Amino acid sequence: MVDLRAGTVRLRPLEPEDLELLVSGRHVGAVPALSVDDDAARERLRRRIERSGRLVEGRLDLGIVVDGRLAGTIEARRPHEGLPPGVFEIGVSLFDEADRGRGMGTAAVDLFTAHLFSEHEASRVQAGTWVENTAMRRVLEKLGYRCEGVMREFMPAGQGRHDYALYAVTRSDWESRP
Repeated sequence: MVDLRAGTVRLRPLEPEDLELLVSGRHVGAVPALSVDDDAARERLRRRIERSGRLVEGRLDLGIVVDGRLAGTIEARRPHEGLPPGVFEIGVSLFDEADRGRGMGTAAVDLFTAHLFSEHEASRVQAGTWVENTAMRRVLEKLGYRCEGVMREFMPAGQGRHDYALYAVTRSDWESRP
């Protein structure tokens, strides 16, 4: 099981008692949170929690813990036929707006990226983010990810779609960081 630490940030497997917080906060700022009556979605989250901490079926989910509380999640996806071998896509979410801008996301992405390169034979790690999400774009750039372009009308949002910027870091980029 994965348990990573840097300063006050800890990445650990999700636990069954995290379910309610995940239901209410898992998509803050992106799409509406789950309905408390959405049993199928709850069951999918329960299965993700059970597998958390291990790379299972191309997915690795961890909780971001700060000061002993679950502050968000970070995940890596490597769909069997969706990405070439050695390529992972990550996603990160901090639940509370007050936690943003305090370095938690930077520490989490740094720890997680290093883990993917060292333990899961990653050759490339990529992340997409809403073009207007300047905070996340700064995090990725600070850690050595490079913007490779904009995926136009990529993510559904309300009645329309958002453009997303695609960032990536390769193993050689990561290893040559100062």
